[in-house]
Amino acid sequence: MAEFTRTRAVILTRATALAACTLSGCESGPVARAIVSSSVFVLEGQGILLGDRFHLCAKAVITRGHGIASGKTRDTRFPGGTLAMQAPFFQDLGLDLSGFFPGTLNLSVHPCSYRLGAPVHSFPQVKWAESFPPENFSFYRCRVRLLGEVDFVEALVYWPHPSTKPGFHQDPHVLEVLAPRIPLADYGKEMEICADSGSLGFFFPEG
Repeated sequence: MAEFTRTRAVILTRATALAACTLSGCESGPVARAIVSSSVFVLEGQGILLGDRFHLCAKAVITRGHGIASGKTRDTRFPGGTLAMQAPFFQDLGLDLSGFFPGTLNLSVHPCSYRLGAPVHSFPQVKWAESFPPENFSFYRCRVRLLGEVDFVEALVYWPHPSTKPGFHQDPHVLEVLAPRIPLADYGKEMEICADSGSLGFFFPEG
């Protein structure tokens, strides 16, 4: 597997949206035009190419979520949190989450947004709670690290499909990420999130 340590910024987007997200924000106009390559924008030529795929990275800030996945927010409907309730069902379907912290990192890539590609796991109609209808879930491979750290950790974007999610919807700039416990992670800290271009992309919204 290629290393990500020299990746500064890459973004997959439509060729008509002339913008590039970097570790310090998003660029648009002539700067983006100068670095466009096909439909992939690469800053300073430091994107990583694996075969015919780029790994794309964006800066993110750890933000407060609803606290429902981890059980931090007390809700009698979800004793121990929704992830603790869902994990056995995912296990039966072939996804073992035992190596991940039982809560999500809520990573805001604002002012950029994101586009999901091909999931590594997709589970339709999971009936994980008696009081709610079945939900659809998808998971996308990614890597994350705190800014200033050298090593990335393997992670998953956790995506309860909004069309079947009963509530607690996310800000459109926020990704819910499952990762091993990261001791220094805290609200307001900056992280870098990277993924294969076929899995996850970042873009600067038009308008």
